[in-house]
Amino acid sequence: MLRRSITLSVYYKRICSPAAVICLLFGLIAAGCSKKADAPQQEETAMTEKSNIGKSFPTVSAETLEGNPASVPESARGKVTLVTVAFLQQNQGQLDSWLNPFAEKFAARDDFMFYEVPMISSGYMFMKPVIDRGMRGGLPQFKHKHVVTMYGDVEYYSDALNIDPKEGHALLLDREGIIRWQDQGYATPEALETMFVLAEKLAQ
Repeated sequence: MLRRSITLSVYYKRICSPAAVICLLFGLIAAGCSKKADAPQQEETAMTEKSNIGKSFPTVSAETLEGNPASVPESARGKVTLVTVAFLQQNQGQLDSWLNPFAEKFAARDDFMFYEVPMISSGYMFMKPVIDRGMRGGLPQFKHKHVVTMYGDVEYYSDALNIDPKEGHALLLDREGIIRWQDQGYATPEALETMFVLAEKLAQ
């Protein structure tokens, strides 16, 4: 039940209407949300799942917030790509701490790409129009084409990537979609510099 409660909380805090539906959803997820702290913890940021290095990123095929089809990592093949993944809305700040600096540094270059991939249980596909509308309202316009929301088997992806669904994750992929680096939690200046240096090397 806790797993189901956690998946319900993904990105719902951005939704303002319909109020009655959201209140009901928050009632269901209260137990899961109350167990999660959102404060930055630099000690945890350095933790990485080394077993993923050298693995292909599991394909996520869905629509961007612009409504266009996308497949991660296929849509970015040939480019060095940062993919951030979260199962909880409260981890948005963690994703932003990786994505925003990466976009600032590389967005103008054709050999780089980035995606934000929220993971939401397929049981709540009926809420997709409301959830997507809330996310479009809560994110800057330039990010809309980079957000690919997966509605489906969230456990498949957390297991395939061997990641903690209570944390936000950043994964750097090479031109073939192979994971070459990853981290979790909030970015630190040192971790960002490591990611930037490796990204430049992968682009050569």
